[in-house]
Amino acid sequence: MEELNNAKDIETRKVQKLGSSSLFITLPKKWINKWSVKPGDKILIEVSDDGSLKLIAERVKLGVNHKSIKIDADSLKQPIASVIPCLYSLGYDEIVFESRKSISQKDVEEVIGVTKQMVGAEVTEASESKIKIECLLDTEKVGLESLLRRMLNTVSKKVDEAIALVSKEQPRDTSTNHEDIRRLYLMLMRRIMGSKYETTRNMTKNSLIVINSITLLNVASVLEKLVMVIRSSQLDEKRIQIVKSVLKKSNDLLDEVVMTVLFPSTKRVLNGLNLIRESRAELSQLDRGTNPFLLEYLEDLISFLERALENSSCTLFLEDMPWIERNLTP
Repeated sequence: MEELNNAKDIETRKVQKLGSSSLFITLPKKWINKWSVKPGDKILIEVSDDGSLKLIAERVKLGVNHKSIKIDADSLKQPIASVIPCLYSLGYDEIVFESRKSISQKDVEEVIGVTKQMVGAEVTEASESKIKIECLLDTEKVGLESLLRRMLNTVSKKVDEAIALVSKEQPRDTSTNHEDIRRLYLMLMRRIMGSKYETTRNMTKNSLIVINSITLLNVASVLEKLVMVIRSSQLDEKRIQIVKSVLKKSNDLLDEVVMTVLFPSTKRVLNGLNLIRESRAELSQLDRGTNPFLLEYLEDLISFLERALENSSCTLFLEDMPWIERNLTP
């Protein structure tokens, strides 16, 4: 496996004084030559909480850096198609599989099928000796907040479908499926994991977003099972009202989970905790023996959202809240 990778060169520079108060350091000549930096060019300066300072040549930020990987398909111990979502998520713009033997037509078809599930990805070359995939999705132009909101809306539509069914109404939108949310999930992963420029603080927050996006995938799977159970169940009026109420609360809870990780808020966390407590109190009124799967899936739904809220609440401690003091020394 070959990868276009930037090795880290560590150099020491002495801080010098300019005028009465300004300090400066010179730029490494190797770095200047590599990125063709000239007088008058703009340099992006990123200040991290850990004391590090990152300099980025603007031309690099604008997308000159092309990330590619080449893999020996003969040495790969797993199906080619199974590794493509990982490489897509890691932000590779060009993925090449080469074989000295022969890539089967079945492998080619599986690769094409998997690639179609990823926004911006396309098989541009396919033969017995080589498969080439190009990913045209520019991660820097994909809004993280927008992707997470779209995941939220997709899952919420599934909740609305379940509410309509339990209310014996015709669902307004049944077009949403697991593949839709998986596409959004992979886009979000590519946006986060493939991003070249993130502060330490943002990386921590993004890790929480990744964990919650996986939880949203699990929630979507539970909702699909729940919808099937509701379709085949005969519920009395009391159970209908309880299930509807819990589903509506789960929709509100979904909103608190996503909005808290994007815009940390103690009020949202507390509201989410109240929704969880109220939902569990209502579920305790359902008889497990009558329809065990219905109760099991509803309990799973609330449990997944509870863990997601716990993750989201961690973002509170990434903010400079007036009630938080850090790095206290005895």
